[in-house]
Amino acid sequence: MADQRPKLDHLLWAAGGLLTGAWWVKNQNDEAKKSRAEKDDAEEVEAVCEAMGPILDDWEPEDYDAEDGFVEDLRDYLVTETDAEFGIEMFPSTREGKPDILIDDILAIEVKVALSKIERDRLIGQTAAYSREWVTWIVLIDTPDSQVGSLEKLLADKGLDRILVFAFS
Repeated sequence: MADQRPKLDHLLWAAGGLLTGAWWVKNQNDEAKKSRAEKDDAEEVEAVCEAMGPILDDWEPEDYDAEDGFVEDLRDYLVTETDAEFGIEMFPSTREGKPDILIDDILAIEVKVALSKIERDRLIGQTAAYSREWVTWIVLIDTPDSQVGSLEKLLADKGLDRILVFAFS
């Protein structure tokens, strides 16, 4: 019996090593998915996201004829609700593209109204580019729940599950 104990201990160490290795690989993948902003200043990113999340949840979009109206309304709402505490830009030109709203060079928000399949595919490309540089959120307006769920699954399938989706009807 004493001869088998070292063999079992060896197996336990091997299993522990595999779990540790899997954890390390997962954390490396998570680290690789982080935006430049998260890697540069995680505390500032956390502060911006914690401030903006509840404000965005409380937003009640007005009714506009075009997407730009919703973007402007959201920007104005964010500026008002934060007492202009943050640098909130609308349609800034950047090397990663032109996000609808950029907050403190940390958080990019892309707004879409009545998202179609063609727009969804373009949105995936846009937000993939943005997410390399900034934390990225998507705001969907008048998009059916089934399409919201489909977008979230597609983002996860493409390794973009760090992108949050907010849906408003």
